[in-house]
Amino acid sequence: MNNQSFGRGGGRGRGRGRGQGGNPVFSRLGASTDQNGNIGSGQAGGFSQPGSGVPFGGASMVGQSDGPVQVSIKGCRGKPEASLFKFLNMKVERPVNATNVNYRGEIMYITVPSMDIAQELLKLSGIRFYGEKLSFQIKSHPVKFGTGTGTGSSDSASIRDRLIALLQTRADPQGSALDLSGLEHDPIVQSMGAGSLQDSKLFEAILVLAAQLYTNVVTISLANNGLSSLRPVANLGMHFPKLRNLSLMNNMISDFRELNCLSASGSKVPLSNLSELILQGNPASEAELRQPNGGASYVEKVQQRFPTVSRLDMNPVTPRAEPGQETSGPSTQAVSQKLPFPTAQSFSEDAAVNELAVAFLAGFFKLYDENRSGLSDIYDSAAAFSLMVDTTHPTSEFARTNPDSQKRVDLATYIRISRNLTRVKSQARRIQALVVGKAAVMQTIAQLPTTQHPVQDDKRFSFDAWRVDVADSAQQAVVLAVHGEFTEQPSQNVLSFDRTFVLVPAPPGSPAAAIGSPCVVTNDQLTLRRYNGFHSWLPQSEPAPAHSLNLSPEQQEMARVLQEQTGLNVEWTLKCLENYGWNYQQAMAEFPQFRGTLPAEAFQ
Repeated sequence: MNNQSFGRGGGRGRGRGRGQGGNPVFSRLGASTDQNGNIGSGQAGGFSQPGSGVPFGGASMVGQSDGPVQVSIKGCRGKPEASLFKFLNMKVERPVNATNVNYRGEIMYITVPSMDIAQELLKLSGIRFYGEKLSFQIKSHPVKFGTGTGTGSSDSASIRDRLIALLQTRADPQGSALDLSGLEHDPIVQSMGAGSLQDSKLFEAILVLAAQLYTNVVTISLANNGLSSLRPVANLGMHFPKLRNLSLMNNMISDFRELNCLSASGSKVPLSNLSELILQGNPASEAELRQPNGGASYVEKVQQRFPTVSRLDMNPVTPRAEPGQETSGPSTQAVSQKLPFPTAQSFSEDAAVNELAVAFLAGFFKLYDENRSGLSDIYDSAAAFSLMVDTTHPTSEFARTNPDSQKRVDLATYIRISRNLTRVKSQARRIQALVVGKAAVMQTIAQLPTTQHPVQDDKRFSFDAWRVDVADSAQQAVVLAVHGEFTEQPSQNVLSFDRTFVLVPAPPGSPAAAIGSPCVVTNDQLTLRRYNGFHSWLPQSEPAPAHSLNLSPEQQEMARVLQEQTGLNVEWTLKCLENYGWNYQQAMAEFPQFRGTLPAEAFQ
């Protein structure tokens, strides 16, 4: 364990430090920050503007062309101030030199040196920052914020001083560990009258200041704070990128999904170095441990979110990944898998199914791109359609540098009708989002943006097709799952998609048969996401070693699925299956029980 671990003592201590960072949370608590987002000089009585003798709230009358001018900005509350001012500097092509940063409600007030700069800012009204439109106004009658020699009210200075005092009693002498447990019982917090610790403003203020004072924190305890949600501390990864040990013991967390805001699945800056996590004493962990094989499923749920954890509730577990793996989005970069047999771009059950799939897709995408109304002929009268939008950012190595993947894309048109079940919780809304009937399907599809699918470049598409029996019928259907990309027109936005069709033979004399379609669509499910390329399904240029020489096609498929489900590498996938006599069901059922006994090198 690096520096500090929950299993090794290290209680509260006193420590002082200085650091820099940026966040407007102190303004929300009644204090002010400068244009770089710094909290201030640390002197009692208020914070003066660095390099200036003018305190916050102490500026002279503004609004004149030859002197300072007050400007209000709407739409930036809660956004990083340092990033905002860098953004504005770039847009006006010179330093804005904002001073006297204050807030009233959702509006930020700043003072700029001249009317020229104020007018340049006014021209930026309507521009987007962190997804929000900014609105600028020049205040001919400036709003006043406080008087005297301080940068804000005496209350704001008092809040900052008390938070510093709080942190000094809770940091170890090296400044590498913070004990933020049981805050609601702390006399300093009680003296502030801060109210419920579920209020994210207090926690964010503490974290911002702690990150400035202690830059090498690797251990934090948030135990015994009555937290039912982790949203108040969702920015832990941003403030403490070196964090390795985290205790959430004895809180009120009842759902493992609360952890998502700290992990790659829900945070742009996840806890990618986390080695130790303590969750015991929370309803979610206690309930999971009461389940059959609860220990294995408990570890599984934690490591789905934090694959680098090697110690859970002070017990060793086998990590899935090494700490420090870089991330550029909400999930870690996928590990390239080496299967015990060569991979193919697409799969069809047999030649007849492949021929049907190719013919259908060629005709479908041509109509979808050029004449959507013509699709009416190939949808069943009772067809169902649903659309799901995956808003997470792409994580492949390709996407990190590809302009189409990094481009900001407005998905509002799709989100409006999205049936993403991880986000749409209302049963009524779920039912409403399922489009049923040919007329309703055609109307919905017609409202989606115009597209162009690059069907002439077959490497940009992959599909799987197989037969399934239809209940209460002698007829068989074909399930066709296609993965690919399209370009929106005229925006030129490139999106990746998955689309799953259920196809049944076109009846003789039907409209589908009349236009040459071999089948009709009974179900159509479309999933959209930001562009993530097509390299993941291209055949491996270097097939895995000859483990596959003596494997039947059934064994190859069994190995592929087991490796995908367990994360084992090729060698251990085959060992597992051979140990259970190639009984996949038994191997999968027993795996959670012996997972913790396997060495790290057994995993990819």
